[in-house]
Amino acid sequence: MENKTATIWVSSGFTAYHYHDGALNEEKHSHDFKYKIFLKGPLNKEGFLVDFREVENLLKEINTKLENKVLNKIIPPATTEVLAIYLFEEIKKTFPQICRIELNEKENYGAVYEE
Repeated sequence: MENKTATIWVSSGFTAYHYHDGALNEEKHSHDFKYKIFLKGPLNKEGFLVDFREVENLLKEINTKLENKVLNKIIPPATTEVLAIYLFEEIKKTFPQICRIELNEKENYGAVYEE
């Protein structure tokens, strides 16, 4: 499998609150955020990119920091787009292979960030 590249994905989620001032003018409300991250890179000698369990453990840590929190206090402005970038950057610290994140605020809409 040497010289082969693959993209893998892992999904996760958390519930958090946010509010908007300005044009949106929404009071504090919650969302069940769901996201999927994509990691891309060369396969190792054993034929995999990274251990799924290690990725899952990191996502659990990040989710714990955000679960039931007011996002405006962590990532102002607390939009779905800014949250996607925040998650991407947090994950990139441990897994530089991240290339894309898809974040759903609700089932029918969300944001994508990729590098």
